[in-house]
Amino acid sequence: MMRITGAFIVIIGFAGFNVLSYTVMRQYLGGTDLFEPVLAIANVSVGFWVLIAYTLIRVLFLKADELLKLSFNLPATNKERTLAFALFEASVVAVITVFVFGAFSISTVLLEGPAFITNIVVSIWLPVASMYLLLSVAYYLLERGLIVMRLARLRGLLVPMILALGLSVLFPYTNEQTAVIAESFIEGRDYVSPLLVYSMLEKNFGLWLAVLIFAAASTAIVAGIVAAAPRAYVPLRRFIVVLPSRIATWRLGAYTLVLFRSFETLVAVIFVFAFALFAWLQHIILPPYVLALITFQGVYAYVNSEPLRRMSALRFSAWKNYLSIVCSQLILWVTVAIPVVAVSLAQGIEVSACLPVAGFCLSNILISTLIGIAFPPEKGNPFTVLVGAVLAIIIILTIALGLNVFNLKPVVSAVVYSVLNILVVMYSILGMRRMERIQRHEVAS
Repeated sequence: MMRITGAFIVIIGFAGFNVLSYTVMRQYLGGTDLFEPVLAIANVSVGFWVLIAYTLIRVLFLKADELLKLSFNLPATNKERTLAFALFEASVVAVITVFVFGAFSISTVLLEGPAFITNIVVSIWLPVASMYLLLSVAYYLLERGLIVMRLARLRGLLVPMILALGLSVLFPYTNEQTAVIAESFIEGRDYVSPLLVYSMLEKNFGLWLAVLIFAAASTAIVAGIVAAAPRAYVPLRRFIVVLPSRIATWRLGAYTLVLFRSFETLVAVIFVFAFALFAWLQHIILPPYVLALITFQGVYAYVNSEPLRRMSALRFSAWKNYLSIVCSQLILWVTVAIPVVAVSLAQGIEVSACLPVAGFCLSNILISTLIGIAFPPEKGNPFTVLVGAVLAIIIILTIALGLNVFNLKPVVSAVVYSVLNILVVMYSILGMRRMERIQRHEVAS
């Protein structure tokens, strides 16, 4: 029932996103000749958005290391197992990409007519598929290299660093190409780039040749994925030793130790510091909302701390365990926020602009913890994390849009959000109590 309700909410949210996209595009692009340059801009940005989706899914699948172990009981080789996970991975990336480019594609066709479908296919969807396949073969080659260098167990540290580096390189390049396209359109020049290979083939030779080249390239890349997939599986190193073990003598210390040593925390911290460094080098002056990345790993806080709750010496009421989970995340957030906020202040950002970030991140900690309780990612299953996150985002956006429609005063909006956070805390504690009762009944039976 929960899955059906979640799917229904996601479909409704996507439909609303389509209506909003169509309204905005009709207002600003309807009746103009701007669709061609806008489509070219979408084409050159495909790589960046697919890399974002791939980074998200790759990090989640690194976390799914325990889920992968369940397949060892099946009569399958490591290559077959890798390809099966790659297929599931590709489907999730495709769903995320549909949310990014789907509304734009549908709105463009509605405004320009069915004849524009060909342009959408060669400018967005064929490049999306090719980009994903190229990223996959690059990742498996990287895994091969890590195995050769005997660093495969550290891929939870190295892969996020490399992906963050790729995003930091691709972002300014995408912005630069967007500016070049705009200048070319204003000056009446044709924009030529290897990134537009399918659209140029379709324009000069026809759709059939573009599809044929795509099919041939995809076949060759898939063959490369099969060849590059490692023959042996190397378990991921789950924890990094930080903080002294003696702080585990306290309940909060034990929860904090689990959080600081976990794989998700390591990944989140890598991306936060990578973005802070990138913003410093690129002179991007924004409030430190990147700290919100630290809060999203809270979806694993409840599951990761489950062994602590099973220990007789640390068995406490649900609200005390919940308080320990939240407070340990606050300790982590403050630890990371100090240097990141210092960098923001050094760039000239006012302290008053940083204060809303704290409230936003606190709310995110509470919401992500509730997601981890309501949709527990057992064995690192990334699907439950995505479902819970999508549902939370849709509900939050709906509430935010509703408050904007009524144009309430900031004080009233703050009161509404505070009440919602209190409800989130209450539902989290009730969920923990329910899970504990279920576990006690399972043990008794």
